[in-house]
Amino acid sequence: MTGPLAGVVVLDFTERVQGPYATQMLGDFGADVIKVERPVAVTPDGRPDERYRTGAGPAPDSLYRATFLANNRNKRSFAVDLKSSDGLAAMRTLVRSADIVYENFRPGVMDRLGLGYAQCRDLNPGIVYVSASGYGPDGPRVNKPGQDVLVQAMSGIGVINESAEGRPTPIGMSITDVLGGLNGAAATLAALLHRERTGEGQQVWVDLLGGAFAALGEHLVHMLNNGAGEPVRVTPMHGHGYIPPPYGFYATKDGYLALSSGRQVREICELLGLPDLSCDPRFDTYAKRGRNQAEFEAILEEALRERTTDDWLAVMEPADIFAARVCSLRDAVDDPQAVATGRIVSVDGPDGPLRLVAPAARFARTPARIRLAPPRHGEHTSQITREFGLDRAGRDGNETSGGWR
Repeated sequence: MTGPLAGVVVLDFTERVQGPYATQMLGDFGADVIKVERPVAVTPDGRPDERYRTGAGPAPDSLYRATFLANNRNKRSFAVDLKSSDGLAAMRTLVRSADIVYENFRPGVMDRLGLGYAQCRDLNPGIVYVSASGYGPDGPRVNKPGQDVLVQAMSGIGVINESAEGRPTPIGMSITDVLGGLNGAAATLAALLHRERTGEGQQVWVDLLGGAFAALGEHLVHMLNNGAGEPVRVTPMHGHGYIPPPYGFYATKDGYLALSSGRQVREICELLGLPDLSCDPRFDTYAKRGRNQAEFEAILEEALRERTTDDWLAVMEPADIFAARVCSLRDAVDDPQAVATGRIVSVDGPDGPLRLVAPAARFARTPARIRLAPPRHGEHTSQITREFGLDRAGRDGNETSGGWR
């Protein structure tokens, strides 16, 4: 195994996005991530019936299957009945050899299974035990279901993304799940470094709401310390409730152009053929453009609609204006920059070739790479059993019964 985390063993008790995203990052960095999965029924031809597997449904549920495939590469699947005595014994053996346990059950579930932090610490005092949740380990919502769109609502993300009509709008991706995963991976690495220096393991808590608040730090600090009110998106094209234009997505003759050019107003106005606009007393300061945002952006967009996106980029990029094409997902993956930097990679998947997003970080000496495609259910159970010396004596030969698949 290669990567900066080569030799680190992770027991992954996570589902959906938040936890799997974090453990996938650890796998990308070289850790041996063992995805612990519940047993499932078997189809007549002897294959696992993956309709019962969270996030890996058949073709009619292709979005859910994509969710699984996108968040579970570089992992080995170990199918086990955690409620059986044999299954629990196997997991206790694995805990003794593991460096990290990562779980995202509701509080108390792992304790009832016999795999809570205190129980794992008794087996392995150096264990780094990460508990991921929606709202954290305490507070009035500790036992409430936590899910991305709910946390977007509770954190204020939906309001800062509201439409011009004032309707709160969720961001069109599982943003708090991803933030929770990023925070979880970072916290895990910090705890692992602490153990490396001191020999001490510990429990770590990460949650969706905490990650959302951390991401909103700019907005919250401005509101809480500078007397600012709630951020307001005056126009639908604008990108930030506190930053005056030009800052957002603007229509051109054939598409949309992103501008992030608050300090380049004069240069942009000149390129647009509006040399006097930046000196107009309605718009000649940062604050005035904020107060008169809708009017300023209407003038800006009227000029931008006269030419194509390519035309504008041809004059803006040489002038070092902060501008970019607004891409569809297909445009984004086909963009020369994404192609040149290998953002999409092809691997041999369980059902044939599979295109996945490459690890985001690149290392000069310890490359992060996709070593394993997302696994079939229980694909590595026998392999892991042999490697870790798990006792299968007394099995009746039916791998779908007892503690193991």
